[in-house]
Amino acid sequence: MPSSDLWNCPRCGQLYRLDEPSCGVCRVTRENRDVIGKTSVVRSIEKEAQAVEVHLPYVIQEARFNIPAPDGQMVWASGALAAGEAGFFLLSEKDGRDPKDVALSRPLGSGAVGPSSYFVAAASVVRVVHEKLIGFWIELADRKIPLRLPKGGWEELDLLCDHFGIRHT
Repeated sequence: MPSSDLWNCPRCGQLYRLDEPSCGVCRVTRENRDVIGKTSVVRSIEKEAQAVEVHLPYVIQEARFNIPAPDGQMVWASGALAAGEAGFFLLSEKDGRDPKDVALSRPLGSGAVGPSSYFVAAASVVRVVHEKLIGFWIELADRKIPLRLPKGGWEELDLLCDHFGIRHT
């Protein structure tokens, strides 16, 4: 068989006929080097924000988040994520405040809005990440705020990110 009818696997060096789409040894495909077998090795594809219409205030229940406590420690809290015109409110159930009422307020900047609640200005959010193999967090310029939401909550948060013009995965 002439060598023009063969292709060489770049990883292991095996020779294959042109009708074989991938290496049988290491599963690298002939055409796409970032695809191994039928699975892409590209870990996450960030989505650019799209124009959507969301009616604020918007509340996502069953949120768990890690926020800074007054003594400097990071503390896990559970409650709701409320979105207002200014950004996101991570509201703890312990504070006993109505998420929609709190979301109507406009704090001056990111920071505590109660003993166990925190506000994140939309302008300070770099991106929101929710990939199973990477992590789940709201990324600010100087730190990451770990966040857990139910499956439907992530889809709702993606819409809110689109509304604010925030990149998300």
